[in-house]
Amino acid sequence: MNKLKANTPFLIILSGVIFSLYLLSQIPDEIYFSGDAGLKALLAKQLSSGKLHFDLDLLAPQWVKNLWDSGLYPFEAPFSYKISNLYYITFPFTFPLVTAPFYAMFGFRGFYIIPLISTWIIWVIFYKLCQCFKLDYLIISIGLLTLIFASPLTMYSAMYWEHTLAVCLAFNGLVIILTKTEENFSNKDAISSGILIGLSAWFRPEFLALVAILIMLVIVSYKIKLDFITIIKNRQIIFIASLIATILCFFALNKIIYNHPLGAHAFQVVENFSLPERLLKSVRFFNELKDSLLKYFPIIYFAIGILFISIFRINLRFQPVIMQILLISSLFLLIVPILIPSDGGKQWGPRFLLILIPLFNFIAISGLDKIWKIKQFGFRYISMGILAILFVLGFNLNIIAGTEAVYQKSKQENLDVLDFLRQDSNKVVAVANQYVSQSFEAMFNQKIFFLTKEPDNVSKLGLALHEQGYQKFLYICPAYDKCFSSPKIPDKFTLFASEKNLSMQLRNIKQNKKYRIEEATIIENK
Repeated sequence: MNKLKANTPFLIILSGVIFSLYLLSQIPDEIYFSGDAGLKALLAKQLSSGKLHFDLDLLAPQWVKNLWDSGLYPFEAPFSYKISNLYYITFPFTFPLVTAPFYAMFGFRGFYIIPLISTWIIWVIFYKLCQCFKLDYLIISIGLLTLIFASPLTMYSAMYWEHTLAVCLAFNGLVIILTKTEENFSNKDAISSGILIGLSAWFRPEFLALVAILIMLVIVSYKIKLDFITIIKNRQIIFIASLIATILCFFALNKIIYNHPLGAHAFQVVENFSLPERLLKSVRFFNELKDSLLKYFPIIYFAIGILFISIFRINLRFQPVIMQILLISSLFLLIVPILIPSDGGKQWGPRFLLILIPLFNFIAISGLDKIWKIKQFGFRYISMGILAILFVLGFNLNIIAGTEAVYQKSKQENLDVLDFLRQDSNKVVAVANQYVSQSFEAMFNQKIFFLTKEPDNVSKLGLALHEQGYQKFLYICPAYDKCFSSPKIPDKFTLFASEKNLSMQLRNIKQNKKYRIEEATIIENK
């Protein structure tokens, strides 16, 4: 019986691995949950081919590049910026770089290896954290169940996004700090934790908030001797040095590549900076992220409830490490909205706050561990009942609804268009919205994409194509964009600024719930 109890956490982790592999099997072809993954995939493919430079250098003849430079580039701000006549995606170069070798070996499925393994490692680190504080195997098993099957974290295991990798690095670094006693926190631990937490900011800019928090707490702990503030009691200088050195290396690389220490991300947040506007946005982002965290990870309500009750019950008082986790998490929640450029856009749960999920989950089950030792008034059973209800809510939202929404819903329409583009003979594709270009990056090796948001853009493209001998091209209008006309796309219109009497005939050749594809024919009128 004891052996089964001890092995239960491993069985739960194994079930999580199987489920995450099932999620991976649900990914259809090169169709991503979020369009910006398409941009990262394009850069990763470029790097995997041996072109080791970090601007997005799409292969195209010079006349195409001239059109792109004139305003028809398939991507635009805030997803792409032109810096020193080179096009850069706004995301850190690091994730495409580390995933490029896996693409070279395994094709597009290789993109998901790092997010998948990172998620598994987070589960194992969480298990080790629980073991370090000698939690009962039953409590650890419940904690793993809530982490894996009642939180949005697992939904990101099979997405081509860098969030699980960043969380894995930061969480690992924090666990080293939180689990090592004053005597056991060695130079190696100080360096390792500093590097791991610093590296998390290489992949996700919001982790600069965690870096700032830890540096602040270490400095403050020299003056204020409180257990919940003093997260590191010795070798503080070594930790801070390794943390800062790791961040400075990233800034230096950004300066070399983008001519700005914060990289292309600076164009979203730092450029045209207005303090009042930034504060107003941060308040809105804070409310949206907070509400999303509570919605997608209801176990937090249990953690908050236990923390509140512990104020009044001595036998529920938490050890300092729980208060340290609470302090770090609270400060992170307050600072991140100031750093981020948006509330997260298309996401499943608050992706900027994913690090808080294993942290609050540990608070919740640490409270459960204390409650389990209280036998009067059926306190433990009432608490287990509440936790079970919250687990069911989280499971239903994240696993049942999440699997359909993230990995199955609306994917068929994208696959339908992707299959059509692969079979269609037209070389040129005009799109009304850059999200279309992002969604079908798989076709960039076969087609030439142009962003044509206005009638003038279509005319400019039509004239250039006529000069190059093209008579036809495709025009894709997504359901979420009114395209260049309203209420409907015209069947025919005249090309502006043309010395020749040119017009364009549009014919609908394919349509589904998400996309309408027109074939444009350039006509020289007599």
